[in-house]
Amino acid sequence: MSDASPLPDDVDRLKVIATYLQLELQRVQSRIARAEQREREAARQAAARPVPPPAWTVQMSLAADPRPIAVHHGECTAGQSRVRPITRRAAIEALTAGVEACVLCRPDRELQID
Repeated sequence: MSDASPLPDDVDRLKVIATYLQLELQRVQSRIARAEQREREAARQAAARPVPPPAWTVQMSLAADPRPIAVHHGECTAGQSRVRPITRRAAIEALTAGVEACVLCRPDRELQID
């Protein structure tokens, strides 16, 4: 059975190849470390960006069975501890179903609900 390896048989050339491969491995590992650092930095920057407020929110009552009591523009600070984000369509539906519009931010005006 013959050895079909492209490697030479003499020790000196094998050592040169081993040294070359070790240097290449170090370069690859260094490149991996830099790429991982960039990914960590990008993730840190993404986490540091403020999350934009939702376009619309609905304020829930404090009752044991919470129900919607007011619709707000997403940037409104009234009732912040009890609001949930909603879609534009849900805001319109809530207002037409009788949920009150916030008297401070007046979402009914922007949504053109009379």
